[in-house]
Amino acid sequence: MSIELTKGERFNLSKESPDFNKVAIALGWQVSQTAQNYDIDASVFMLGADGRIPDEKYFVFYNNLTSPDGAVRHSGDNTTGQIEGDDETVYVDLSLINAAVEEIVFVVTVHDGQAKNQNFSQVRNAFIRLYNLETGIELVRYNLKEAFAQETALEFGRLYRKSGEWRFQAVGQGYNAGLQSFVDKYYVENAVKNTENVAQKLDDAEVLRRFSDRVDKQLQEAAAGESVANPVNADNFEFDDSVSESQEPAITAEEFWRRYKEGERDFTGINLAGVDLSGKTLESPISLSQANLSNANLSNANMTQANLIGANLQGANLNSTNLQQADLIQANFSGANLTKANLNYSRLIQANLSQAKLMETQLNSANLTTANLMSANLTQAILNSANLTGADLSQAKLTKVSLSYANLSGVKLNGVSLVGVNLDGANLTDVNLKAVSLIGTSLQQANLSGQNLSGLNLSGVSFYNANLSGANLTSANLCGANLSYANLEKANLKDANVVGANMASAKLAGAIMPDGTTHE
Repeated sequence: MSIELTKGERFNLSKESPDFNKVAIALGWQVSQTAQNYDIDASVFMLGADGRIPDEKYFVFYNNLTSPDGAVRHSGDNTTGQIEGDDETVYVDLSLINAAVEEIVFVVTVHDGQAKNQNFSQVRNAFIRLYNLETGIELVRYNLKEAFAQETALEFGRLYRKSGEWRFQAVGQGYNAGLQSFVDKYYVENAVKNTENVAQKLDDAEVLRRFSDRVDKQLQEAAAGESVANPVNADNFEFDDSVSESQEPAITAEEFWRRYKEGERDFTGINLAGVDLSGKTLESPISLSQANLSNANLSNANMTQANLIGANLQGANLNSTNLQQADLIQANFSGANLTKANLNYSRLIQANLSQAKLMETQLNSANLTTANLMSANLTQAILNSANLTGADLSQAKLTKVSLSYANLSGVKLNGVSLVGVNLDGANLTDVNLKAVSLIGTSLQQANLSGQNLSGLNLSGVSFYNANLSGANLTSANLCGANLSYANLEKANLKDANVVGANMASAKLAGAIMPDGTTHE
């Protein structure tokens, strides 16, 4: 049973739930319908015993989604805040947290709030909740009930280590300041010096840009085998360098290509960060499993049937790359450019494609089971017959996407519009469509058996030959919908608007009709 905290209260996570390590911290809010262009961001500061982040990479936000120890992973940016439920989620593996990190602070800011004269007065129903990532059971919740009139930043809560135990505190502290104030507070060698901050007011975008530049520089230095300055507790701070020890220093494209031409095909764990292999053909079989290809240029490359299991392709350029039938299980494509790439028949099980560009990408018959596609841009992508079981498409852009005969069972569609999407023959069992716009969508031959579509605007939707048996369509707007040959057996159509709907040859045995009578 979940425990609800009030401001300042604490919860002993280790004592109450001692047998698990993976916890999700979900943050949510709702922006008033009268507010325009509000963008609210969640950020995470991982602090040492001195209350400072030990390194830039321990500031986790939408442009630096994972901490260097792998313990904290950000779900990505939600730019609307107008959907009920969780808006942004931070996943934490307590067993992986660097020993030098004693506290994790969860901050939410109105992006450029001061510059836009926006604040939390237009935000309601804000909360932070912790749940067991393995079971989904909520452990503790804090609903921020305080009134925030001028504040542009809120410290929602914090995880902290005490006597070897992890505890959570509900903070609920508001600030009339932007992200720079938190950088000043938590970073000893600020990305922007305090003297500069006084002289000029930097907007959040500039703060994050400078931080991102510093993170990129550190990654490049690390890839080149150079030492990275550690500004806090350099004498006793220890990085988890299990990855770097097993991975060779970054090599050049020339060196890689020389080894390839000499017949080498097993490049497991190789460090190719930033390498340019655009236009190259890497013939199968070739293994780049666990390879670091972050920010690499692989545009127009031919990598058919390549093994990239667990590879890091964060921020890589894969424009028009051929990855047909490739093994991409648990690969990290966050922020990568996959525009017009060929991923037909590829295996992307548990892959991270959050914020990736997938415009016009071909994913026919690809296996995307439980993949993370949050905030990905899939405009005009083709995913016919793809398996997306349990995938997270929250906040994804699906304009003119083709998902005909795709398996979407259990898919998350929070904040998604399906207008103009081709869902002919798709399996939509266990999908919550209540907050999804379906106007004008094609759902011919789709499986919607038992779906709750009550009260939805389904005007003009094509349900030709679709399976709607047992579906709840009470008070739904089916004006002009095509329900010909649809299976509506035992469906509930009470009070539904069927003016102009085509129900020719529909199966209606046992259905409750709009007037409340049961069809024989």
